[in-house]
Amino acid sequence: MTTSGNPTVRWTVEPGDRSTVVHVGGEIDLATHAEFDKAVRAGMDSGAPVVILNLGEVTFLGSVGLRVLVQANHETQQTGRTLRVVHGTAIVRRIIEVTGLEQVLSLYPTLQQAQST
Repeated sequence: MTTSGNPTVRWTVEPGDRSTVVHVGGEIDLATHAEFDKAVRAGMDSGAPVVILNLGEVTFLGSVGLRVLVQANHETQQTGRTLRVVHGTAIVRRIIEVTGLEQVLSLYPTLQQAQST
């Protein structure tokens, strides 16, 4: 398991054969997006066919965080893998909806639903 060193954004990676889950919490903004990108890349580097980003404890998701999600989605598709995003909170879901990214990203309300698909 890999964990973050930044106190304002927390993350852990749970690697698995079928899927890898990246749990993220805190605020994702200009000051923390590099750490968020590091978390996403750690999940993608696992080599699992499915990468699940659990944003259930994210309290803010700025435009730079959205860019990380779009880039990760593109990269996983290019390699024949799948990215699933657990929006968790209404705040994160609303930000994704307002930007129209619910049409691009595979969104799930809970981790259990993302894992069972």
